Amino acid sequence: MARKLIEDEATLSAQGLDGEEESPYLRRQKAVTVRRRGLSWTRQWAIFIVTVVAPLGIGSYFLTAFVLTSPRFELRSADDIQLTANHFVTREDVAVALGLPGHSNGFGLKILRLSLEDVRKQVEAIPWVHSATLTRVLPNHLVIRVVERQPVAYANVGGHVSLVDSEGIFLDKPESVYFDFPVITGLDPKAGSEECKTRIALYQDFMREVGAEIVHSGWVMSEVDLSDGDDLKALLVQGRETLQVHFGHENFLPHFHTFLALLPELRKSTTPLDSVDLRYRNQVVVNPQERTPASSAGEVEHPQTLKE
Repeated sequence: MARKLIEDEATLSAQGLDGEEESPYLRRQKAVTVRRRGLSWTRQWAIFIVTVVAPLGIGSYFLTAFVLTSPRFELRSADDIQLTANHFVTREDVAVALGLPGHSNGFGLKILRLSLEDVRKQVEAIPWVHSATLTRVLPNHLVIRVVERQPVAYANVGGHVSLVDSEGIFLDKPESVYFDFPVITGLDPKAGSEECKTRIALYQDFMREVGAEIVHSGWVMSEVDLSDGDDLKALLVQGRETLQVHFGHENFLPHFHTFLALLPELRKSTTPLDSVDLRYRNQVVVNPQERTPASSAGEVEHPQTLKE
C-alpha cells in the first residue's frame, strides 16, 4: 500500500512539472570567459624598436654627425673666446696658445671635440696665467675664467729686467702699466724653479717685516741681492747716501732697528761707507768705500766694528 502511494505521488509530481507554464523571462546564463591570444613580448619589443628606438638612433646619428662636422660648431678666432677676470692676458694670447687662426676664414677647432683638460693646460702655459677654468657654450663659444699671476718684484737676469711672481715665474712687463717694486738680482733661472721660489720666499719675508718700516724711516730700497740664500742684501738710498745692508736670512726687523740706532754714529765717519753688515749679534761691521788710486795712494781702509 505504501509503495503504491509513493509511486502515485511521483507520477503526480512529474505531471505537475510537465504541465508547468514556461516563464516569459530567461535566466541569465553564466558568462563564459573567452581568452584572447595577445602579442608575445618578443613581438612587442620588436615593434618598440622599429617604431621608437630606430628612428631616435638614426636621428641622433645624423644630428651628431652634423654637430661634429658643421662649421657652425667651430672656434675660428679670438672673437669666439670669452675671457673673464683678466687684466693682462688677452683673447689674442689665448687664441695663439690654442693655435686658432687669426681670421674667421679657414679651418677652426671643433668645439665638441676639444678636450677641456688639454685646453686648460694650454691656457695655463701662458706665463701670466696661474690657473684657468673653461666652459663650452654652444654653438661656437668658449668661456675662460683666468686667475692671473701677481708680480712681487722686478728681476734683473742677465741685464734683462722683467717681473717675477712669488713662484719665481718671470713675466714680461705689460705696456702702460707701472709697478712700484724694487729690483731683485741674484736669481738664476738655470738653478730651477724651486730654487727661485725659495729665494723669492726669502724676499717676501723680508718685505713683510721691514718693507713699510724702511719707507717710514725715509730710506728707499732700490735693489735686493738674493745671490746668497743665507744673506739678503738690500741697497738703501736716502738723498745722496747709498748703503748696502746685509740682513742675513732672519730677524730682519730687529736688524733694521739696530741699523737705525747706530746710523748717527756711522755718519760721524769721514770716510764714505760702502756697506753695513748686521748679521752678527751685538755688533755691526762697517765697510768703507774703496778709495780711488789718485786719492788713496798707499792707504788701505779696513772694516770697522761697532758694538750695539
